Amino acid sequence: MLDQAGVARFAERHLMPDTVKVTRDVGEQVLDPETGQLIDGPPLVVHDGNAGLYPQQEKIRSRGQDGAWVEEIRAGYKLLLPLSAPELEDHDVVLVVKARDEQAEGRSYEVTTLGEVSSFPVLRTVWLEQRNRGAQ
Repeated sequence: MLDQAGVARFAERHLMPDTVKVTRDVGEQVLDPETGQLIDGPPLVVHDGNAGLYPQQEKIRSRGQDGAWVEEIRAGYKLLLPLSAPELEDHDVVLVVKARDEQAEGRSYEVTTLGEVSSFPVLRTVWLEQRNRGAQ
């Protein structure tokens, strides 16, 4: 029988060489003391740690502009996270802080679908779409 914890440790050690910071807009506004106006508050940091970013052209199911689910084929990215990472939500933002591929550093991505689940979980998998190529 496979040792689930051992497989999870192997996956984290060998499939997650990058460091990412995942943030979520919480929608709260705060008072700017200099201007006296309400401004968007800081985003919530959901995950700050190891991950693996992998390109993959797939049929992706995502929410369109009107909120309806649509399926399309496009260049997507798969993000692998440790089991200890919390569940990511649609529109969470992933910033690549440090990567084996230096060109990936500073790029940001948006979570486009809910994370995949499994009967034998050893890592978390979510689908992303690139937002920009430079540091945010």
